Amino acid sequence: MEELGGIDSNLPEVEIVYQILKSAHNQSRKLRELLQQAFTIKGTPFDDPQKIAAVHTEIILDHRFISLGQGNWGLKEWTQGKIVRRTASNAGAQTHLFRRRSLLTEIDNEEEVTDKYEKFSFTEDEEWEE
Repeated sequence: MEELGGIDSNLPEVEIVYQILKSAHNQSRKLRELLQQAFTIKGTPFDDPQKIAAVHTEIILDHRFISLGQGNWGLKEWTQGKIVRRTASNAGAQTHLFRRRSLLTEIDNEEEVTDKYEKFSFTEDEEWEE
């Protein structure tokens, strides 16, 4: 808790939680622990379920926070890497050509099969025996 001494108690609880995580040096924390620390810094009691739910909802909706599973929360900036933008390349064109070739092969095979059965002539007059 010694690292929390420099956090301004006039900030909203969400901002206090952000400051706590910012000073945690990429270490996730349990949400309950974060909320207790934020309420302690604010000087408010940790016994109002509506206030706790409201702060929890604000954390969920805030784009800076990320749930890391099992009740642990961290900052999204810890997990964000460089964003790679992809552009159309020759690899995509080759894949497209391969698909087109395989579809054309399938169509050709279907035509061979239908040609094979077109040699048989069926008349409507024929009756089927049971």
